Amino acid sequence: MVTLKDIAIIANVSTSTASRALNNDPRISPEQTLRIQRIAQEQNYIKHKIRKPEGKHDDIWKDAGIIVPEINSGYYSNLVHIASDQFARQQYSVLLRLSGFDKDTLIRHIFGFEKTDIRCVLIVADDAEQITEDVYQALRQTRIPAMFITTQYNPHMDFDSIYVDETRGIRAGVEYLTDKGYKKIGFIGEEMTRGRLNAFRQIMYEIGNPVNEAFIQTSTARAEEGGYQCMKQLLAKPELPDAIFAGYDQMAIGALKSIDEAGLRVPDDIGIMGFDNIIMSGYIHKGLTTIENPLEDMISIAVRVLMNRMQNEDAVPQQIALKPDLVIRETT
Repeated sequence: MVTLKDIAIIANVSTSTASRALNNDPRISPEQTLRIQRIAQEQNYIKHKIRKPEGKHDDIWKDAGIIVPEINSGYYSNLVHIASDQFARQQYSVLLRLSGFDKDTLIRHIFGFEKTDIRCVLIVADDAEQITEDVYQALRQTRIPAMFITTQYNPHMDFDSIYVDETRGIRAGVEYLTDKGYKKIGFIGEEMTRGRLNAFRQIMYEIGNPVNEAFIQTSTARAEEGGYQCMKQLLAKPELPDAIFAGYDQMAIGALKSIDEAGLRVPDDIGIMGFDNIIMSGYIHKGLTTIENPLEDMISIAVRVLMNRMQNEDAVPQQIALKPDLVIRETT
């Protein structure tokens, strides 16, 4: 039986180019497409379809790429799960790649996708430093329709993007804690929460309660361990904050363990607030007050924009902003 690889060898092209031509991908010139399709016809090549559940056997499923920094955290793993489901509704299977918060790795994955059959890519880049002209150039060179999920507005963005207005979320959290009577508000975070920490400092200054730097603690560790270490270091200081804004929920959960070990009570002795509203935050012993990213809405919109982009590649890129919501539970 003639395979796709055989067709590619006869046509003297890559397997991905042969596949794209057979699927009438606009990235392949009409002349090249016609030539490869004629070779396939002459060789009696049969294009296989991916087997799907009953009622779907006649549908051709395509591939989409997703690049995320990592999947160890609840936030990113949930994002990938939701995105996979949204793509599946459009009859797309997902190829997942991890950037490790590294720009060069991100670019390498973009070029790597050129060797596959993906039709589009969803790129999650929480750190603005990852999104540079080099990244844009890689996407232009590969001509892969792309959609970014970011954390802030970027005036230099050349591609479709969607972001949650995190500064607005931090403001809502700070104002809520202030209204509850908390005055000595601290922050715990790590390398990847610099943007949230900067927003926290700015908002505290704007409301007339400048941050006491002694109440700021960062860690090289991430997730629960990072939160645990940060809180332990704060508890060792002579003066304690009366509330903590954690860079994200998993750090807040780690901080809760440290507070419990110190014999302090939440929220009586110290309040805790997180960011993201991961699933676990509503199920711990004391539900975590947090800022919710509208993740499902964000992914649904992102996938829909990607589908439209593939139909109209010349449309003006758009940046879409979503509003985060305050979720009040028992830790404040």
